[in-house]
Amino acid sequence: MPTLQANGIELYYESQGAGPAIVLTHGFSDSAALWHAQVAAFQDRYQIVTMDMRGHARSAAPADLGLYTQDQVVEDLRAVVDAAGVQRAIVGGHSLGGYTAMRFYQRYPDRVRALILSGTGPGYRKLKGAAGWTAINEKSASKLEARGIDTSFDDREAGMGRHGGEATIRHTIQGLVNVRRGVMRMPPLVECSEITVPTIVLVGEHDEPFRGAAEYLAAKIPNATGPVVVAGASHWANYDDPATWNAAVEAFLAEVPE
Repeated sequence: MPTLQANGIELYYESQGAGPAIVLTHGFSDSAALWHAQVAAFQDRYQIVTMDMRGHARSAAPADLGLYTQDQVVEDLRAVVDAAGVQRAIVGGHSLGGYTAMRFYQRYPDRVRALILSGTGPGYRKLKGAAGWTAINEKSASKLEARGIDTSFDDREAGMGRHGGEATIRHTIQGLVNVRRGVMRMPPLVECSEITVPTIVLVGEHDEPFRGAAEYLAAKIPNATGPVVVAGASHWANYDDPATWNAAVEAFLAEVPE
């Protein structure tokens, strides 16, 4: 599968199938393999583009914390979309990837036909909320760092993220720590009322931290469908119950204008 040099690092991405483009970005500790069931379900009629976010799996995980910002991740996504030959796409993501999709829309609205937001939050309007979220991430980063900053691990064995298929997925502690301390630090609120493209919001029944966020997104985005609550599913609704998640997205895509 291809890699590219972008924004100072090497990025891993996949482009499978042909047709209108769907670009999907994973969340923290996941990989492009999170979307294995979606690629299988949609690649016969869509071009599905996925990637490993910087600091994850097969993409580079540099030691320099300055190379981990949300702006850089948005530009990584743009570079992957460009490399895949996509001008305009349905852009979606899970958790951090969904937030990245919204930030991509803010910067490149003409390149987004629709949004797919799964287990996603909009960021924070108030400094206190963003600071609280950042403190949680710092605590998680410190726990990871205690395992040895220069170590790596097989995440199929560790089970931190979710990965379909059979490809080996190894994360570095350095990369995940820097994502927590950099990319996920102080996320500003995305003004959902300014999102004008069709959007579907999905969330797992047991994804308690994001149930409220899903309600907020569905209420504030003018042309939103949902929230679609996937029964019995956790934070990784697309992985836990791909049949239900895919069916909801399939129905949504049928109504997205060309």
